[in-house]
Amino acid sequence: MRAAGSVALSCDADGGRTRLRAIRCEGLSRSSRAFVAPAGAIRVVLSTLGPGVLGGDRFTLDGIVAERASLVACGQMATPVFAGTLPSQTDAEWQVGDGATLLVAGEPLLLEPDSTHSAGAMLAIAGSGSAIVVDTFGLRGSARLSMRTRATLDGRLVYRDAFDIMGDAAGAFGTVTLICADENARVAFLARALATASAGAATVRAGTGETSAAAVVRLHGARVWDVRAAALEIAGVIPP
Repeated sequence: MRAAGSVALSCDADGGRTRLRAIRCEGLSRSSRAFVAPAGAIRVVLSTLGPGVLGGDRFTLDGIVAERASLVACGQMATPVFAGTLPSQTDAEWQVGDGATLLVAGEPLLLEPDSTHSAGAMLAIAGSGSAIVVDTFGLRGSARLSMRTRATLDGRLVYRDAFDIMGDAAGAFGTVTLICADENARVAFLARALATASAGAATVRAGTGETSAAAVVRLHGARVWDVRAAALEIAGVIPP
C-alpha cells in the first residue's frame, strides 16, 4: 500500500480563542489556513488533489486538540474511489484534551464499481473533552466498504464500531458519532438526529444507538449530498 497523502495538525487555546499551532500536509492531502469560527473555535478545510483515490492508496489524518481548544475540520468536495488490485484506505487518529471540542467531517467518498475501501478512526478523549466525527460514502455499484472506529475516554475503551457494506448496495451511507462523557450532550445530539431524520424522511433514513459515553447515528439515502446534508445538520455544522 502506498502513502498517497497525509495531514498532521495541532491546535491549542490562548485567551479563550483557539489557534492553529502546527500543520503539515504531504502528498495529495491539503488543508486550508485556519478560519475564525463561532465560540472561539477555528475551522480548517481538508481536501484531496488529483482525480481521486486509487486502489492501494493510503491517506492519514492525525490531529491534537489541546485543553479547551475547539476545532472544526471539514471537507468540501466529493472524492471518487477507483478499483485496483489492492484496497484503498483512510486512517484518522485524534487526541482531544480536557474541555476541548473536535468536529471532523471529511470529504464524501464515492466508491466506483469493483472498488474496495477501508476507513479507520481512533479517538482518545480526556476528561470533559468531546468529539463528533462525520463519515459519508456513496456507492455507485458493486463495491466493498469497511469502517472501524474506536474511542477511549481517559484511557478507557468506551466505543468500538464495525460497519461493513458488500455487494451491489447502490446508494449513500453516513455515520455521525459523538464521543463525550456528558449524558445531556448525548441526549441533545440524538434528539437533533431524530428531528433531522423526521424532517428529511422522504430522502434519508436514520437509526440511532448509544453507549455509556458515545452516541451514533446511521444514515442511508439515494444521494450522497442528501445524506451529507443530514449528517452535517445532526453534527451541528454551521455553513461558512
